[in-house]
Amino acid sequence: MHLIIDGYNLIHQAPELFLAADLGRGREALCTALRLYRKKKAHKLTVVFDGGEEPEPSRGALCGVPVIFSGQRTNADGVIARLAAAQGAGATVITDDRELPGRCRAGGAEVIEARVFAARLMDTAQGWLPTGEDEEPGWDFTTRKKGPSQRAPKARRRKDRRLGRL
Repeated sequence: MHLIIDGYNLIHQAPELFLAADLGRGREALCTALRLYRKKKAHKLTVVFDGGEEPEPSRGALCGVPVIFSGQRTNADGVIARLAAAQGAGATVITDDRELPGRCRAGGAEVIEARVFAARLMDTAQGWLPTGEDEEPGWDFTTRKKGPSQRAPKARRRKDRRLGRL
């Protein structure tokens, strides 16, 4: 799975990463957390940030994580949409923008909200994984049948599978 991340969008969703005084430190904190996440999950990552000094998009690495700066002529949303279209169904886009999810889904990519991924990122980066010990022991047994009418829509099941792999 290839995660394409809207960088500034994710920084603003995680209070641990949002350092209002300096976005440069926020970028470094995000990339450090993503490096720790990649060690545990082994997903391919690409972080896209708005801006940069060059007119065209430029690639690089920050704290060992591949980073793309969109440049002065385009914005990060355009770069993310192109990457998602090129990757197709293998891409998962992390963003909370309004119009970007529609453009990415048209290319076959799955979209996950930045706030949902931020919580998983911080849990994984801090070394805490939920164990399920908070749940009550025992079975949730029922005789009620669950046929096709109780099944979630296909798009929802596909999104749930992607979330399970994060």
